[in-house]
Amino acid sequence: MAEKITLDDFYRTRTLQTLALSPSGDYVAYIEAAPIRGADAVSRNLWLAPTSGGEPHRLTRSRSQDGQPKWSPDGRYLAFLSSRPKEMELMTDEEWEKPDTDPKSQIWVFDRIAGGEPRQVTNRSEGVESFDWAPDSARLVFASRDPSAEEERYLKAIRDDKKPGPLVINRMQHKHDGDGYLDNVRTHLFTVALAERTVTRLTDGAADETGPLWSPDGAWILFFSNRTGDADNNNRTDLWLIRPDAGETRRLTQGDVGVSSALFAPDGGQVAFVTSQRPENSYVLERLYTIGVEMATPVASLSQCIGQGWSSVGGVVPDQVEGDPVAHARVYPVATGKTPMHLVTESFAGTVSRLVAWNAEGILALAHDQAQSKLMRFSTEGESEVLMPTERMGTVAYADANAHGIAAIYNIPQHGGEIYFSDRGSFRRLTHTGSWLDNRTVGTYHWIQYPNHDGVTVEALVLTPPGFEPGRDQAPLLVNIHGGPMWYDTPQFEFDTQYWANRGYLVLMVNYRGSISYGEAFCQSIQGDWGPREHDDVMCGVDYLVEHGWTREDQLFCTGFSQGGIMTNWAVGHTDRFRAAVSEHGMWDYVSAFGTDDCHLWWQDDLGVPWQNPETYYRISPMSGLANIRTPLLITAGEHDWRCPLNQAEELYVALKKRGVPTELIIYPGEHHAITRPARAIDRLKRIDDWLARYGGIAVSDATTH
Repeated sequence: MAEKITLDDFYRTRTLQTLALSPSGDYVAYIEAAPIRGADAVSRNLWLAPTSGGEPHRLTRSRSQDGQPKWSPDGRYLAFLSSRPKEMELMTDEEWEKPDTDPKSQIWVFDRIAGGEPRQVTNRSEGVESFDWAPDSARLVFASRDPSAEEERYLKAIRDDKKPGPLVINRMQHKHDGDGYLDNVRTHLFTVALAERTVTRLTDGAADETGPLWSPDGAWILFFSNRTGDADNNNRTDLWLIRPDAGETRRLTQGDVGVSSALFAPDGGQVAFVTSQRPENSYVLERLYTIGVEMATPVASLSQCIGQGWSSVGGVVPDQVEGDPVAHARVYPVATGKTPMHLVTESFAGTVSRLVAWNAEGILALAHDQAQSKLMRFSTEGESEVLMPTERMGTVAYADANAHGIAAIYNIPQHGGEIYFSDRGSFRRLTHTGSWLDNRTVGTYHWIQYPNHDGVTVEALVLTPPGFEPGRDQAPLLVNIHGGPMWYDTPQFEFDTQYWANRGYLVLMVNYRGSISYGEAFCQSIQGDWGPREHDDVMCGVDYLVEHGWTREDQLFCTGFSQGGIMTNWAVGHTDRFRAAVSEHGMWDYVSAFGTDDCHLWWQDDLGVPWQNPETYYRISPMSGLANIRTPLLITAGEHDWRCPLNQAEELYVALKKRGVPTELIIYPGEHHAITRPARAIDRLKRIDDWLARYGGIAVSDATTH
């Protein structure tokens, strides 16, 4: 008989991440992330699944972090990034005496013919960020941070455990969540010969070059770079081309784009890429474009090509405000040229997120559409076809494809993310990492639709407890507000929501206005005015469930993470219907957030700058509703969260304490915006359990993890 999901089951979860289909179509290499109970850590190791069926094989077993598997074009080698300890023959005398306890990610390669352990190919002091194979399978191109001698001394000083030196900050983007405070070290491109491990430098200069891709004919290496000279103040990422011998460089796009994904046509004559028409505006949907390689313009010197192609770079906000303070503060680059690109997805209402492959049948891509990430095929004329999912349950997390088939990570509520494969037929399942759920009860997803008070149709998911029947049963309601705000809830397996459903809660997940998968107008409707629309959409969903008898008015609770935490803070300031609420890693005061978080460009595009538009910053901040808050509120935060900084949670906590509102503040030491340690992920759920139970929620059982 199936048992309920408990906190202890968290250690049974497995998350499949990136994958790569072998050139012959025989195998899928993929990364599996698994929590390790004793180490309170998550391992990310490399696995291999045969597409003909059979048990997957684990290739790596260390506690290191593996990622980005890529097959060589001839199929002999499987390369991947790994932070495993350095190969002995590459160690210096100092490293022999004192091994590095925090090694950087390097390129490692398995030889499928010779067999044996993987071989380390790169030995970069700052590691490797990304790489790609040459068509001859004898070389790789990679992107790597490349500090000067002076920068090396600075990095060594600030990383000294005993006597760390001072952080010297002079960048506009001075911090980033997960990375901490940022330095000035640039990322450049290099090639490495597989056999000899000899490295050749391709690029230099005062800019970063990332995401290299080798053209199918070997003639060019495509890469991404913001060369405005003020990259921290805009999102203008262009596409560039360089010869593998660094003998010639060309510019493919002209400064009017912010490219996030790209790939070559099979013959190398065209490039497909993803960009929005307003790179600094996060609410403008990204679309699929193509451009001919012959349209690229020659560049005399890449290292000197900084600030060229723009009549104004921008970045400095004028002091004297004229007219609209928001428009006044949008001081972004003005491109002198216009990229001659062809819009492929003009008739597609969703947003394209990642390009997968380009073959004779069209361009395969992942796209956000109607609250699902879908694997789609687009013809260059704009016709589209959904390959997966074909139903309204499930979502595609990642995919790869070639002439022999398509491999995808497909997540459905019954068993979570698994690898599926198709070789011109239907997709068949290759992995069973979620087989532990066969012996657990799983809640059921229901789609609901309803009008908000503006007459706009809103869609939401309701996850019901196992055995619950709408119209017959009632249960306490836990509103779980998604983050973003331009994200969405999708019907997939998530441990926390299934845990709450197994505890007996209805879980309401509203795709409120701003959610990115319902078209651009729906997404842009909240720009510069967070709060009232999203809140109305959420509360109308609550009304729907109360009116239809799924729950009762005295059984309402609320929680949310990130933007969901922000909207929880807004909710308790604008309604007293919730018996208790939990605000996780959210924000409270947008004025104090500006400059302490890592989102200054976002604020600038939405609201201008706070010293020129303080009334709007205050009006849409959750703190504007402080005097109305009566709801008991649990607040959580990460000590080193630079997306929604700790001071936001502290300000909210002290304000509620001063007003006598029941509250507690939970700070997770060392954590960033996301919770990374398994024990803390479990602690988070247990504390939410306890808080809701304290104020009338479902009583906490003794069946918890140890």
